[in-house]
Amino acid sequence: MIQPFAGGHAGGQTLDAHPIWSPVAAPGPRTARRLCETAAFAAAAAFAVPVGEIHAVSRRSSYIALARQSAMYVAHVSFGISFSDIGRAFGRDRTTAAHACRLIEDRRDDPTVDVLLASLENACRSLRRRLSGGAQP
Repeated sequence: MIQPFAGGHAGGQTLDAHPIWSPVAAPGPRTARRLCETAAFAAAAAFAVPVGEIHAVSRRSSYIALARQSAMYVAHVSFGISFSDIGRAFGRDRTTAAHACRLIEDRRDDPTVDVLLASLENACRSLRRRLSGGAQP
């Protein structure tokens, strides 16, 4: 069974079945958190690591850090989430989220990393279009 993001609570409230994307406005804090959760699950699957490791308080191994940084990057690039909201969702500072995005952008020179990130971005962008009503199921 997949565990809910950060214990299933956001600010003491459970995450419910409300739509997570509004095509009209920028995502609010709760929506941003849920979109970051989506990016974290996608990165965890792509890197074959438990999603709990991506949200761990400590840094973990360099491979786990790469998966976490990739999730932050995808949340920013594919969903347009601000660094402040990404930092909050991942339990880090906004400057850490910005640093992660710069690091991942620099690693895109490696063809293997670029292909992995491109597939993550495409999957999340496709999800974004579906959530905003831009694509038919």
